[in-house]
Amino acid sequence: MNKYGIIGLIILIAIVIGGVAYYMSIQQTKTVVSTTTTTFTSTSPVASTTTTTSGLTPVEIEAIKYMAEEEKLALDVYSKLAEIYPNVPVFANIAKSETTHVKAVLNLAEKYGIPINLGAPGQFNNTHIQELYNQLIKEGSKGLEEALKVGALIEETDIKDLQDWVAKVQYEDIKQVFECLMMGSRNHLRAFVSTLEKMFNTTYTPQVISQQEYEQIINSPMETGPNNICSSLGIDLGTNVTVTPKGGSTK
Repeated sequence: MNKYGIIGLIILIAIVIGGVAYYMSIQQTKTVVSTTTTTFTSTSPVASTTTTTSGLTPVEIEAIKYMAEEEKLALDVYSKLAEIYPNVPVFANIAKSETTHVKAVLNLAEKYGIPINLGAPGQFNNTHIQELYNQLIKEGSKGLEEALKVGALIEETDIKDLQDWVAKVQYEDIKQVFECLMMGSRNHLRAFVSTLEKMFNTTYTPQVISQQEYEQIINSPMETGPNNICSSLGIDLGTNVTVTPKGGSTK
């Protein structure tokens, strides 16, 4: 073999060795990337039973965040009115029911990895809900009749807002929770209206929902939910709310 043939053979061997080294480096890189991805998934702060928010639309995320604060609004208002009117059990009883409503929405937030930090009683992140709370407490403090109307207004608002959100969300579990919350709101509306009629002979006029829908609700019995679905979700529908004042006193 002449000089040029030897040189060519050396070059060929170098090319082969370089190719093998390049191939091995690629395989090592793939292994590192694969290991890193697996570690990231397994060490994610979201538990294995939790779905990340990437599975929800921005509207669905907003629905859960908003309803958490709106249900807390009802809880905080009724708790405050129960302090002002301790002999009228409807406020304290419905506040207990609202506690389960707040918890049900927070359970959805936890399931989908949505961070929600509810404020102290009477404190809200949403400025609209904060203003509404302040207004409702001011109105409800004027007298018992006004306070009962405040309760009815809150439940009307809940019904309408939940209807709007249900029409926008896709996940069936979110819809189911919201449907149960609507049943609870309809029951609470029945309780407040019944108390108004018994104590003040007052006919309530709906402010948010239509007169037709209002009459359909008021003229129908308390709802318990199909197949105990709502109770399985930990949601109290308020079917056993006591509306009769203690000892006949109104304050």
